[in-house]
Amino acid sequence: MKTLLALTTVCLSFSLVPSPLAVADPDLGDLVPEATWEPLFDGKTLHGWSAMYGGSLDAWKVVEGEIRVSDAGQGGWIRTDRMYRDFELEADFVIPEGGNSGVGLRCTGVGDPAFTGFEVQMQDDHGKDPTRSSCGAVYNAIPPRVQAVKPAGEWNHYRIRLVDDVLDVWLNGEHVQIAQDLDDRGIFRRDDQPMPLDARATTGYIAFQDHGEGGLRLRNIRVKDLSPDPDPGDFVDAFDGKSTRGWTHRGGGDFGFEDGTFVAANGPGHLFSDVTHEDIEIRALVRVALPDETDAPRTGNSGIYFRTVPRPEDPDTWPLGYEAQIDHHDKRETNYTGCVYDQAAALPGKPISRDGAWFDYRILAVGDHVRTWINGEPMVDAKLTDFDRGHVAFQTHHPGNRVEFRDVRWRTPSVGE
Repeated sequence: MKTLLALTTVCLSFSLVPSPLAVADPDLGDLVPEATWEPLFDGKTLHGWSAMYGGSLDAWKVVEGEIRVSDAGQGGWIRTDRMYRDFELEADFVIPEGGNSGVGLRCTGVGDPAFTGFEVQMQDDHGKDPTRSSCGAVYNAIPPRVQAVKPAGEWNHYRIRLVDDVLDVWLNGEHVQIAQDLDDRGIFRRDDQPMPLDARATTGYIAFQDHGEGGLRLRNIRVKDLSPDPDPGDFVDAFDGKSTRGWTHRGGGDFGFEDGTFVAANGPGHLFSDVTHEDIEIRALVRVALPDETDAPRTGNSGIYFRTVPRPEDPDTWPLGYEAQIDHHDKRETNYTGCVYDQAAALPGKPISRDGAWFDYRILAVGDHVRTWINGEPMVDAKLTDFDRGHVAFQTHHPGNRVEFRDVRWRTPSVGE
């Protein structure tokens, strides 16, 4: 998917009219349906933004139509309330002398946004040689092709396009990242701490950083959502982020939070929501641990149940209901990640995610129409009539098992979705 961005005037309004016509991007070449630009900042308030990673929204202020850090070192990160997978983003920014900041992409709700997703760096680097930590870099992963940031105190313009696993970045009109694959490049703090881009979250929030120096200014922030399944914005968190309050544990296994990440380990056992649902959409980021992380003879196996109930004759064993399977190694037709276990096969015919890497799971059940997606790719699309109401439940399958979840959210979809 490639999109034309033609700026012939300075755009202070975001009321662009969507067009059904396909257009060509002179930089990228392909033809795609034109999407609609939407403002991420209304110029007056911080509506639509939340603090994260130890930050305080009170440390960010709106001044003269700009977002500014009013209490340097206290802001941490602010993020959008919606998640984005594929998108085009624009923002104007000012970096002060010696300043350092960044825009986080596909960030999860917990953890350092520079590494749960990735960060495109914003830094006072005018006149310096490009490195993998300079302005325009994918932080600690990919240096920019050239250094295009203006002198400290001047306005800069970012245009960032992320579709599937391909990133393009323009800084002040210079194409500084050209069709970069999100591959096995990337480290944490040192070269001996690999953190490959292709193992990080595949969908997430857009975020901006207060690194601590102060002086960051932002304006004209807007997004064009190119995701195949955009976040509708009305999800609620399934957990409080620190406990399993509102959930009931049955059988064995361990369920709990580690630094904001929900972990289902060992087993077998299940954790049931106290509330029940008929029609439901569930979205979650999921990671299956690698065998060497647990020293288990078997790799991770889990599932997200929906419309499920404990088995009446033995509520501590395998429940009744639909299970959106999590297993990258069971290749049977209805038994791998993305399938509805023993009920519906997935369209690709094989897993498209893997152990050790985060992937996003989407489950949608409306009436007897059940669908699943992995990383935005359709998997199950089936008519299933066995169960019409029940709990959501998380499974841990066997001793040594470990599966991690972030940003588990649900909503009640509309009829016809």
